[in-house]
Amino acid sequence: MKRLSLVLFIAFCSVSISGTAQLGFCQGNSGSPIFTEDFGTGLTNGPALPAGTTTYTYVNGPPDDGSYTIASNTAGYFDWFNIQDHTPDDTNGKAFIVNASFTAGEFYRRSINGLCENTSYEFSSWLLNLHPRNGVGCPNNGIPINVKFQIWDSTDTNLLATGDTGDIEDKTTAEWEQYALLFTTLPGQSSVILKMINNGSGGCGNDLAIDDIAFRSCGDLVTISDTQNRNSIYQCDVDGPLMGLTLSATPDFSIFNNHFYQWQESSDNSTWTDIPGETTDSYTTPVLTASRYYRVVVSEDLININNNLCNVISQSFDIVFVPTPLPPSSIGDIRICANIENGLLTVRVPPGWM
Repeated sequence: MKRLSLVLFIAFCSVSISGTAQLGFCQGNSGSPIFTEDFGTGLTNGPALPAGTTTYTYVNGPPDDGSYTIASNTAGYFDWFNIQDHTPDDTNGKAFIVNASFTAGEFYRRSINGLCENTSYEFSSWLLNLHPRNGVGCPNNGIPINVKFQIWDSTDTNLLATGDTGDIEDKTTAEWEQYALLFTTLPGQSSVILKMINNGSGGCGNDLAIDDIAFRSCGDLVTISDTQNRNSIYQCDVDGPLMGLTLSATPDFSIFNNHFYQWQESSDNSTWTDIPGETTDSYTTPVLTASRYYRVVVSEDLININNNLCNVISQSFDIVFVPTPLPPSSIGDIRICANIENGLLTVRVPPGWM
């Protein structure tokens, strides 16, 4: 299914939760996703989640209280919204469809491996309340969904972070909403356990869809600027080459105490390559005659600079050469009578310049 693209950043994202973490998004730069779960694609339901992932019962159809399914749509499921999943650009994408149990408790568990020690991470997931406001199935609206996220160490004895979504009420239209939780791994720690816990009561309502679970590293906000404090340059190609430009990377020290760098370049702002030997907080470009994009990879420990599980990536500094457009061409001569003061001459603009 296609997905709703609403991104709702929750107003309480910076509130401290129980002194162990905060429910919220990484405010600095993030690394590439190191773990994602989008529950696959296909027109048939399932498969069931691996053993140990959930205490709920898998069903191949509409789930009752304490049950779940993996589905690409919810057409005909009670009075719920018929939703599409959230994952961008897939076809018949599936989501984790949950009818919460009457008893509050854990309904999803997943081990995340290959993390780096002493590193900050962001866990995030998209949730959707399946029950429509004023739906025929529940009088006085449905019971709201309310989910607790927890991150435990691999022994399942040390709680690293916890946070609650609060009540997510039913709505008049289906809305995917993203929630996130920040945590930091301990010395010697390379794996954690994610838990999702139902805080709400069972009954009419408390029905939800979950999609696009992700983990990624979280580090300082790193800005790139030149000596004139510009963050990008757009130049007409007729103005000639651009002389060597000195770029500087400036971290905000919000998370990292130390900083190690690797500059990268790209000709298309998509495929990036390391610039050999450029490992300080500044870089001077060669003389440029074509568009180039620059960014810097940053880690807190030198050993992690080439480890995408641990480093973060700045925004790019764009140097774009804008080609000179072709001149417009006349659509044709016009003839006007001598007693007419004004005539209308029209031109055709070359394709791609409007």
